[in-house]
Order: sequence, then structure tokens, then C-alpha cells
Amino acid sequence: MAFMILEKPAKFVASYRVTGPYETSIKKGFDALTPWAKQHELMEGEWLTVFWDNPNITAPEACRADPSVSVKEGFQLDNESQGIALQTLPAGTYAAFHTTIDDDNFAQAWTDFFNVHIANSGYRPDGKACYEQYLNDGTKTGMFEVVLYQSVEKIAVIR
Repeated sequence: MAFMILEKPAKFVASYRVTGPYETSIKKGFDALTPWAKQHELMEGEWLTVFWDNPNITAPEACRADPSVSVKEGFQLDNESQGIALQTLPAGTYAAFHTTIDDDNFAQAWTDFFNVHIANSGYRPDGKACYEQYLNDGTKTGMFEVVLYQSVEKIAVIR
């Protein structure tokens, strides 16, 4: 699959915050977000999950994630939006890894992304944004086509 470093514009999303093991909490977040997105005619938007914690150092029950759908800049929440928050993913330099995941093995894809691809790229995570974008609805087939994104900075060369 493809790995690259690229410049991305800011992305505007509506999100539903969940806390707990990523393997179970993210599905619950999408279960809450999807009816709201249907009601607001956002189903054709980009679907993604923003991650706030590294599960290798944060206890599973404390891991935070934001299942999200893209919205246009300036989108406003209404009174029907309990639990939904707007956020902006920053513009900047990102490592991106386009892959297919089966058997819900997202953890292995993320491990490969960080420990193989980013580790050998001359870049390092800068802590600004980390998310995965879903290119299909893998809940129907068990096969997810995704792009993993991590904001990065160039590693300075010591002379």
C-alpha cells in the first residue's frame, strides 16, 4: 500500500467524543453520530476518527477518540446536536498511509504506520493531529479501505 508525506489543508468536522478501548468505543460513537449526520444531510461527507491518546501508553478505558464526519467551513450546530462538537483539524505536513484492513486489525496497521513507515521517513509525529479516514463502509464486508494520517515535522539533521 502507499505511504507518503504531503501537505493537507485544514479539515472541518463534526465529532462525537467517546472514551474507552478503541476497539469498542469507536463503533458506539459512530452509532450515535450516524443518525445525526443523516438528519443533517451529511452522509456523503468524509468519515473519520480523530485519536487523542496513544493506546501503548494510555490505559484502554481512558483512550479518547472522536468519530467524525466532515462539514463545510462555517457549519453551525443546532439544538438537535447534543453530544456533537465542531473542530478543525489543522493544515500542515502529514504522513499518510493508504491501506486495506481486514478482521478489524486496525492496531496492526497503526503499528506498521508508526514503527515502519514514519520511523524510516525522516519525519516524526508533531502531536497536532492523528486520524484515520474511511474510504468505504467496511462494516458491511469486514474490509476497510482507510488512510491513516499523522501530522509530522521534519527531523533536523545534526551536522
